[in-house]
Amino acid sequence: MKKWTTVLIGAWMALSLAACGGQAGSNDASETAANNDPTSNNAAVNEQEAAVPTLDELIAKSSEASKTLKSFSSEASIEQNISVEAGEQSQEQQLTTSIKMDVIKDPLTAYQEMKVEMPGQEAQTIKQYFTNDGIYSQVGEQWVTIPEEQTQPLIEQMKASVNPEQELEQFKSITEDTKITAEGDNYVINATVSGDNVKELAKSVLEQNGADPQMQTMIDQMDITSMTMKYMVNQETYLPTGTDLNMVMNMEQEGQKMKMDMKMTSTYSNHNTVENIEVPQEVLDSAK
Repeated sequence: MKKWTTVLIGAWMALSLAACGGQAGSNDASETAANNDPTSNNAAVNEQEAAVPTLDELIAKSSEASKTLKSFSSEASIEQNISVEAGEQSQEQQLTTSIKMDVIKDPLTAYQEMKVEMPGQEAQTIKQYFTNDGIYSQVGEQWVTIPEEQTQPLIEQMKASVNPEQELEQFKSITEDTKITAEGDNYVINATVSGDNVKELAKSVLEQNGADPQMQTMIDQMDITSMTMKYMVNQETYLPTGTDLNMVMNMEQEGQKMKMDMKMTSTYSNHNTVENIEVPQEVLDSAK
């Protein structure tokens, strides 16, 4: 089970970096108003719908806006429930992960704190600095330098994950499953995907983010029963403000049956206000 969990979590994390989403939001207020005054409010609803950009327009404007995005912060909360059955034996595991990150895009510099919690076990906190000169990681009290041969692939994955325009491009492959609404200050892309569409989306995202062939193969073997995504963009700046992703999938291999239910919510803030990320000297000294 440990091997399965590790590979599946890795595959899903790579997917979530580029295609985060969630339950489609409803427009209850507009529907209620339309029912109360169909003559006047239907016109208002139609006007609002007409003002909502198409997917291509939203991608184009967000891509243009991303050129001005120099830095940002993000927070993510991830819940994963995993159950495995082998014959008469069964095992369940719950995993909760929280991630906080500050990012400067050029030159790429990032600081990340990740906390992983499982029932009955001590929570594990991992801190990391990403720089062009190296990647420094702390597990427990000890800082270590990631080996040079592993650094460049990780840097490339990080670069791919901090480009909003690449995230939005993923929706082009599922245009028929996508709906755009205006909610508060945001334009919201909602999508509910299933069957072969979600597999193709997952493989595309994994490939773009440099996932290894084992993860690609794992996607082919999955029965993804449901996947809902939400991506939020500010109506004025066209910069990302948040993403949600819910996914349920089943898998059977070597007599084992597995089900995984995963939910992720993330937010983006501090656009262009993260001014400096510097690796402390004590980290550099400890990681030698």
